[in-house]
Amino acid sequence: MGWMMILEGRKYPFTFYVLDDPSAPACRIADRCFRPEEYREMIDQVDVVTFEFEHVSEEALRYAEERGKLLPGLNTVELKRERWREKVYYRDHSLPTPRFYIAEDGEEALRILRDQFNNVGVIKQSRGGYDGKGQYFIRGDVERYQFIKEMKCRFVVEELVNFDYEASIVVTRDGKGDFRAYPPTFNYNSKGILVYNYGPLNDGEVPNKFVEIARKLADSLNYVGTMAIEFFVRGGEVLINEFAPRVHNTGHYTLDAAFVSQFEQHLRAITGMELGDTALLSHGGMVNI
Repeated sequence: MGWMMILEGRKYPFTFYVLDDPSAPACRIADRCFRPEEYREMIDQVDVVTFEFEHVSEEALRYAEERGKLLPGLNTVELKRERWREKVYYRDHSLPTPRFYIAEDGEEALRILRDQFNNVGVIKQSRGGYDGKGQYFIRGDVERYQFIKEMKCRFVVEELVNFDYEASIVVTRDGKGDFRAYPPTFNYNSKGILVYNYGPLNDGEVPNKFVEIARKLADSLNYVGTMAIEFFVRGGEVLINEFAPRVHNTGHYTLDAAFVSQFEQHLRAITGMELGDTALLSHGGMVNI
């Protein structure tokens, strides 16, 4: 996604530095590539620092934040580093999300699953999980998951939502609070990984609920940049599954189907330019091959 962002930004007079291994896709087209241990040198030379994935060097992000160069801010990444923080944030800000509990270890997680969810639910490792990693979907077959008892890490235990479908929205907010939303898409996931999506999604008032929730979340975080929010939809009810503080796979269709792509929109936001038009030129979607 860093590679895509640089390609979309070449229409502007920007210079792109990348912090990654030299073999990374973005390094192949960057103006200069820095190895991970050279983060201070790179950050000192640039005006703005952003990221295309939240699980990156914590030292580099903190250094950029301390120098007032990181957009979006470190507060968004900290929510994603620990899943329990993200879930508590939704609850504290009255953002709808599936019912959940926090467990300090695997033994407590299985006990919560039994006592609160009758052994039907999802146990998620709090740290490091994405794309289905570190997530256990349990539907009464709890004996298969007794190994979780031995795990000494924090977990989130949540209800297994019997949703009608999954969907997401990609939005952008700038430093002045201007907010733009792309039309939501229908998503199909398998084992926690996006297989395909398409849009725009038409389902009565549901897309408007997505926009309202996304604006509330972005404003509460004082967010600057592009983000995506994934939802469960159940009988017209909308629940946040998770958000991503960055450009997102479900927004790749904007490269071809929108006036301004999610990548260009992100660059516009973090460099103080006016946000672009999010209207679609056609129906669009993506397939993860």
